[in-house]
Amino acid sequence: MGMAKQGRSESSGKGAGGMLPRTKRRLCALCLVALACVGLAFHTGTGTSSMLGISSVAAICPLGAVEAAIASRTIVPAGVIGLIIAVAVVLLVGRAFCSWGCPMVLLRALFGLKTPHERRERAAAKAQAGKAAGVSANGGAVAEEPARKGLARRRSVPDDAPDAERGGAGDSRMWVLGGAVLTTAAFGFPVFCLVCPVGLTFATIICLWRAIQFGEASLSLVVFPAILIIEAVVLRRWCHTLCPLGALMGLIARGNRTFRATLNEDACLQGSKGIACGKCAEACPEGIDLHAGAPTTRLSECVKCGECKHVCPVQAITFPFFPKSGERSVVAVAGESYASETEAAPVVQADAGKCTVAEVAGSNIESKGEAHE
Repeated sequence: MGMAKQGRSESSGKGAGGMLPRTKRRLCALCLVALACVGLAFHTGTGTSSMLGISSVAAICPLGAVEAAIASRTIVPAGVIGLIIAVAVVLLVGRAFCSWGCPMVLLRALFGLKTPHERRERAAAKAQAGKAAGVSANGGAVAEEPARKGLARRRSVPDDAPDAERGGAGDSRMWVLGGAVLTTAAFGFPVFCLVCPVGLTFATIICLWRAIQFGEASLSLVVFPAILIIEAVVLRRWCHTLCPLGALMGLIARGNRTFRATLNEDACLQGSKGIACGKCAEACPEGIDLHAGAPTTRLSECVKCGECKHVCPVQAITFPFFPKSGERSVVAVAGESYASETEAAPVVQADAGKCTVAEVAGSNIESKGEAHE
């Protein structure tokens, strides 16, 4: 009974307990929306997620700042300062905004949309229930599950571009980014801002606020939410195939060297025991596999969601500010591979090494013994 509960816990990504990473991300995005609402109510001037700031200096959306400069054909000092701040934040935390601050996180939750990993979790739970029923029906005999057939089955990498081209010329988001810049130059107006889900979310909130406070109802209260629903529900792959803001942040994040996913191979089941676990690659919404060199998605596409860390059965993945002295970490990605290695002890606690993995099949990893009890 204890092992069955443990298997369900691991396959669902709940690990040893605590709040799920996706719940934390939703709360963080909700806090940013609440901050904008507080700013509207008390006139704090803090702005929104697309233009946070104080007084006349704002951390402008990097794409919006570029579009505004191109459209106006002028360079405003305050805008430049805001752009520098935005770029510095991306260099520090990479594309973390995509999973921790973008309103699309809330919209997907609002409409009950599941990520590929969440859909696999549900399928794994059903398979676990079916397996348990089969065991009961067969008097304890368990049918052997098919082994994993390659990386393609356990990753959620988008289909719009080959792995090695994710973030490159073959990535459709890059073409949308180029189109956004060109149309802005052609029409003298930041065209993408008309459909940007970040801007539309806060525009909807502002319109709703003005309708309640001043009775200024407008057609925008219908149009803006309609566009958001289309982007979130109809264009479900918006973030992976169309979002130019994510593409631009991915380009800037190539200079990011902090809070990067770091794999401790001495603790990793695949690196230390040769067990093809693959749970981290399966959980990653960007299709990043920390075990592979080329071809795999660039690590600059990492959105710092923490799912890989959460599902790792031996806690072999961390997001340190910089790899600590004493870690043996390997970060291998297409076009930007490097390794850092020192002689000190591995990061994972020593008792994690006691884990005995008896079965790695489908998306289930069952650990027998008392190491994870």
